[in-house]
Amino acid sequence: MKTVKTANGVKKIEDTDGSLVPLQLRSILQEHRTVLVNRLLNGGLEAYIDYKFATKAEAKQLEQIKNNLDTLKNSGINSDVYAPIFNKVQQHEFITLENVIFYNEIDRTIKETLFQPRLFRERNQLYFQ
Repeated sequence: MKTVKTANGVKKIEDTDGSLVPLQLRSILQEHRTVLVNRLLNGGLEAYIDYKFATKAEAKQLEQIKNNLDTLKNSGINSDVYAPIFNKVQQHEFITLENVIFYNEIDRTIKETLFQPRLFRERNQLYFQ
């Protein structure tokens, strides 16, 4: 039995069948990422952007960032991005999920909109309004 400490508490992974461990872990990772994204979306996104990127998002950017984070929250777990966690679970019986990999993915999602060149943003608005 493997144990993973997450933002939602302690989760158990049945390891009698090694091929099922990655499937169970993906579910745990997705749930953990969802909790982190929801925390930002439910009141801390503007402060996080100001603190992390030393800039304020325009209203349209903020809405797009929220939509992109919602998409990320509902997307699958990329095994390449989360490979260090998969490896750690294979090697140890107990791990605590660190948020660095999750926030790196969240930050990339925010940067895609926040630092999009102004000309490109204006073109997008023309086509998608």
